[in-house]
Amino acid sequence: MGKVQRPRLRRGRGPKKQGVKADLSVEFWGGFLYPTKPKRKREGSENVLSGGFFMRILLVFTEINQKFGALQSQHGLASISAVLKQHGFRDIALSYFDESLDLEKWEGDLKRFQPDLIGFYSTAEQFHYVKTLIERVPRSVFTLCGGPHPTCYPQCLESIPRLDAICVGEGEYPMLELAEALERDRDYTRIQNLWIRRNGEILRNPTRPFIADLDSLPYEDRELFDTQAAIDRYGFSQLRIMASRGCPFSCTYCSNKRTSQTQPGRYVRFRSADHLLGEIIEAQKRYRFNEIFFDDDIFMMNREIVAEFCARYPREVGKPFVFCGRVEACHKDILTMLKEAGGRRIDFGLESGHEELRRSIMKRKMTNRQILEATRLAREVGLQVKTLNMVGLPEETPEKFRETVKINREINPDVVSISIFYPYPGTELYDYCREKGYLDPQESLPENYVSRRESLLRLPGFSKKQIGRCFRWFGFWVYWRHSLIKAVGYKLIYSKRGEFFLEVSKKFRKVLRRILKGF
Repeated sequence: MGKVQRPRLRRGRGPKKQGVKADLSVEFWGGFLYPTKPKRKREGSENVLSGGFFMRILLVFTEINQKFGALQSQHGLASISAVLKQHGFRDIALSYFDESLDLEKWEGDLKRFQPDLIGFYSTAEQFHYVKTLIERVPRSVFTLCGGPHPTCYPQCLESIPRLDAICVGEGEYPMLELAEALERDRDYTRIQNLWIRRNGEILRNPTRPFIADLDSLPYEDRELFDTQAAIDRYGFSQLRIMASRGCPFSCTYCSNKRTSQTQPGRYVRFRSADHLLGEIIEAQKRYRFNEIFFDDDIFMMNREIVAEFCARYPREVGKPFVFCGRVEACHKDILTMLKEAGGRRIDFGLESGHEELRRSIMKRKMTNRQILEATRLAREVGLQVKTLNMVGLPEETPEKFRETVKINREINPDVVSISIFYPYPGTELYDYCREKGYLDPQESLPENYVSRRESLLRLPGFSKKQIGRCFRWFGFWVYWRHSLIKAVGYKLIYSKRGEFFLEVSKKFRKVLRRILKGF
């Protein structure tokens, strides 16, 4: 269903000149309040009544057929919106698509909001949906697409004649400079990080350095999304936040390696404990949530910041939190600090239990012995453990996948998660799949493709049907020896009707969380 969401008028609208009120009439539209365009005089390009700009900017986020992966919010767009508002752009709205691509609603949204600039966020799985939306945008509106897919595979600009530009890498300041240039009718073709279509040609601008100081960015604009709904999805009551950017590892299946090569400067950066805690405290004033989830790949890798954070967090926030950890970076003293500060669970990316497959195909160097030791240490200090696994990897077979089941049985994690491998364009493993003939680059995604729940590969020793069966039965196979009730619960969740089961289970989440301990 297409939804256009708008920040509440009383918050996040940017600075106003003292003593002057903007004429913000409102109308009711689709369950949200929208400011109608007031009649204002122009002096140059700025709105003289409110000290901001006239331009209307629409940000677009799709999570169509994401199933359990739908987060209902996105850190990059929230940061871009915050920077735009910080610099005087106020007319910013979100168009969010989750269940289906409602084109009639999309065209109605465009007519109603009348944007001057549209910024689309896209992953590889969502790009065919985004492409359909872009093709229906009036020529008078400037269209820009950013996110992991344009960053890792900028050639995608060539596939959509209606798309005016893409952003390679971090988008906050390229988007700001583009909006300012369009507002002031200035040349925008030399903005760093942007590939721009002009007169039938594509101008490939160089990229600027990565943002060195993450503390220089404003807090995410959570008012852009229905943040409370995102917090409450499936009854989790969990606020998601980023404490860092980048990753120092070179996993072949991940977009991080390619992204790290797109801009000069340091890719791995951390926010200070001060800035991070400030955003959490600000969020506590606006939203109801029981715990925090740190979305970072490397949350625990900066020892100095972790130590300061752990010393202050119990006093200043005091809520439990969940974080991700690397097996290679697990040390008992850091795990102990995080547990004592309120850490509830650590999530480990195992991916595969077959050491040779993991090492040679995925470039994950840890051994199974290291995995078992890291999970043991986490349990020893009192943390719950979640493992993240994949199936349908290149060169995988049913026999190799049994190693993934085996190591998870040995760990007996509080929570398991599994997804079907997706070859992201621009990654090393995508190129490998093409070279081996496992992937047809000309083949489009199935119309009802469900992200990370269906395989796109034609593997010689592992059929799509077998991969699907392993995906659906994985949780059951891991747990049936430990807890039959838990095993059946996972079988229901990963079944074809799993999303319906989770929706119904909202009413019984306390009982289910007890059964699926730590979920």
